[in-house]
Amino acid sequence: MTRFAILGGTGALGAALAARLAAGGHAVTIGSRDPAKAQAFAAELAARCGGAVSGAGLAEAASDGEICVLTVPYAAHGETLAQVRAAAQGKILIDATVPLRPPKVGTVQLPAAGSAAVEAQAALGDGVRVVSALQTIGAEKLAAGGAVDGDVLVAGDDAEAVESVRAVLAELGLKSWHVGPLANSAAAEAMTSVLIQLNRRYKLTQSGVRITGRRKDAPERPASLSVTAITGLPLFAAGDDLGQALITAITDAGEPLQDGDVIVVAQKVVSKVEDRTVPLASVTPGAAAREAAARADKDPAVVELIAAEATELMRVVPGVIIARHRTGHVLANAGIDASNVSSEGGPAVLLWPKDPDASARRLREALQAEFGVRLAVVISDSLGRAWRMGTTGAAIGVAGMKPLRDRRGESDLFGRELQATVIGVADEIAAAASLVIGEAAEGTPAAVVRGAAYDADEEAGIGDLLRPLEKDLFR
Repeated sequence: MTRFAILGGTGALGAALAARLAAGGHAVTIGSRDPAKAQAFAAELAARCGGAVSGAGLAEAASDGEICVLTVPYAAHGETLAQVRAAAQGKILIDATVPLRPPKVGTVQLPAAGSAAVEAQAALGDGVRVVSALQTIGAEKLAAGGAVDGDVLVAGDDAEAVESVRAVLAELGLKSWHVGPLANSAAAEAMTSVLIQLNRRYKLTQSGVRITGRRKDAPERPASLSVTAITGLPLFAAGDDLGQALITAITDAGEPLQDGDVIVVAQKVVSKVEDRTVPLASVTPGAAAREAAARADKDPAVVELIAAEATELMRVVPGVIIARHRTGHVLANAGIDASNVSSEGGPAVLLWPKDPDASARRLREALQAEFGVRLAVVISDSLGRAWRMGTTGAAIGVAGMKPLRDRRGESDLFGRELQATVIGVADEIAAAASLVIGEAAEGTPAAVVRGAAYDADEEAGIGDLLRPLEKDLFR
């Protein structure tokens, strides 16, 4: 057990740190300019989180702690350092201060010394080992408990002190990186204003930083792909907010989305929320529909809807009608389906979304705004294939990706140039997701596909994947 002094512990960041440390079995002293306020806050925190939590004035708290953590606003930085200077000698002081000067908190305003942490070292003297950390981790993230989506940049001139601080951070569930001498704390302190701008501009919640890369001496990791069903989704009805439901389910699952993830959503739930359910009693079939229905042995009302959704009925045989859908897809019954459609008000069927690409774009915008990562979205349905039995998942709408991956010009294992390799990657992703997206009573209409290789694109739509009529080899 280590004794920590949280200087400024009644603030949001200090309180969140104190709660995590106390929950981990450490003794925590909350330090404040107002000792009575610190004591009252400590009693409340101890009752809520358990553990040994006490309150005191700033100097007394610094004297009591083995490691001090400075979490005061920059306006109180110098005054606080002066009060704790004597008590902090011989100790590590973690300075989490950011030199924000309201109201321009979204503008980088570093002090003349270069950073608040460098100022702290100068004010405290060589007898205190100052380590800079935690400027890029929001208080709300720490207070939420559990793993934190973001990395901590740690700067310091004393390598032993830096590693001691990193060990504490790891115990708190935080991944950290030693970014060099204390002077480099300027980068982390400046980053806070950048993150504030990102939060404002893109309506993000507690944005952070993540360090990527691979050790030079590490072996290449084999390619991998994961498909995870998004569980906990409700039964959808017309007008429901599908995007918000996905956000809630993903958040509740506790597995944050990552850059490059693809969210695959079954067409049926998209059609339901977009009110594409049609009661058959509302349809009046014409003569052509009745004639085709007789040949296909289908309900004339359903055939009327098929004809309305199609630009051409390509084949009419008992049990099935092959149609060219108005979006360009060739499929059975123009995508019209009655499975998983409530029949409480009488027989009804479900049509495809009016514009599957637009549906994908709306969902992508909502998810990206919430999670702050770059995603792609695929709307999928189960389609049959010429010359093969059975259905597989296929993309009928995309956003954020090219549905084709053109590998022409690349080399094969023996150096030969690929001449004709164009991959329908959107269909491959949809097919992979269909292994966990339920077609019957599973109730899991969406999945996260991670690790898929595709070309990101802001403008491409599903039309790029469809074979043009002039290239139809079977007409």
